[in-house]
Amino acid sequence: MSLTCRLFESIDDVDLDAWERVHSECGAPIFMDPRFVGAVEISMRQSYRFWYVIIYENGRPVACACLTAMKIDLADFADPHVASIVRRLPRVFSRFRNLKVFLCGLPGLPADKALTVSSPASSPQILSVLDGLICDLAAQERSDGIIYKEFGSDDLEWTKPLLNLGYRRVLTPPMHFFRPVFNDFSHYCAALKTRYRQQINRSIRKLSPGISLSILTDPQQIVRLYTSEVHDLYHQMVAKAEMKLEVLPIEFFHQLTLRLSGEIELIVYSKDSKAIAFGWCLHAGPSYHLLYAGLDYQFNSEFDLYFNLHYAALDRAMRKRVSMIHVGQSANAFKARIGCYSEPLYAFTKGLGPFMSRVVRYGATFLVAQTPAMPPSNIFKVSSANSNS
Repeated sequence: MSLTCRLFESIDDVDLDAWERVHSECGAPIFMDPRFVGAVEISMRQSYRFWYVIIYENGRPVACACLTAMKIDLADFADPHVASIVRRLPRVFSRFRNLKVFLCGLPGLPADKALTVSSPASSPQILSVLDGLICDLAAQERSDGIIYKEFGSDDLEWTKPLLNLGYRRVLTPPMHFFRPVFNDFSHYCAALKTRYRQQINRSIRKLSPGISLSILTDPQQIVRLYTSEVHDLYHQMVAKAEMKLEVLPIEFFHQLTLRLSGEIELIVYSKDSKAIAFGWCLHAGPSYHLLYAGLDYQFNSEFDLYFNLHYAALDRAMRKRVSMIHVGQSANAFKARIGCYSEPLYAFTKGLGPFMSRVVRYGATFLVAQTPAMPPSNIFKVSSANSNS
């Protein structure tokens, strides 16, 4: 077996035929589509540095990856007890608030991997070549550590060679999914047990009469509506998030809208013609993704905006007749209560240098806040539960 690799510093320079070949052969996620990658790169290149790798086996492309050099604050995503300690550490330990990390992944990537391998049987050799390149780049960037993220249970076998390369596998927050076995949200509600249906109806009634719902699909209309003032609602939500790995700029959302025209949708609740909640959604083939959101928290309790935003998105997704709805990683209890199920996700990490190597080796499980998955609540009537299993 002869493996070679090519390194690119812009997605515009990548051998797109090779990239797309790997993408199609292994069913890569939409988030490795050059359009999505381009939206990330052009909107965040002032804050991050990006590279793209294609690995060839005997001249045939067999793997591709997106790489990012970035800085992170450990207190933003570590175990709460560890985060509390980090925030109180004296200045001499301030490096934990400004860690230089080399990521096999992309900022803004919603709980999915940025590494695809079309020949899993060759993964030991492929990952060895890729990791050699990543370690060299990380050394040039003087990174404190390397992270590969995020992988599902189906990826564990072919990513196992990373463990032999010195990485620790750690759990990250699970992804929640909703099985769209209903025609729309009304059909879903009719299948619920009385108590759960009443809870939802109570939230929906809070919207009347002064709150309007809009679903925008035209790219120019979305960009016009999504101003800095509206983007501030996203910042409000990030500020309350348990984990804050990165904060996405407004330009990212504009680029995403224009590059994935026809696939991006913006769900908006307005009060007196002013947006007070929104949700970015992506309809990619058989899947519908609830991506990012923003809320005006002064109205959240009054109108149950967070709940109603999810109800509107689920209704939209079910009407699209998709086969799977991705509902995000947060709010485990709420999502279990509306019938979502969850699947675990994993990252691989190792420290660089004597100090950070020991930190990761002995404390890897505390570096990411653990949020155990919750089983779906028993919310459906018996006959509906059978059809939803």
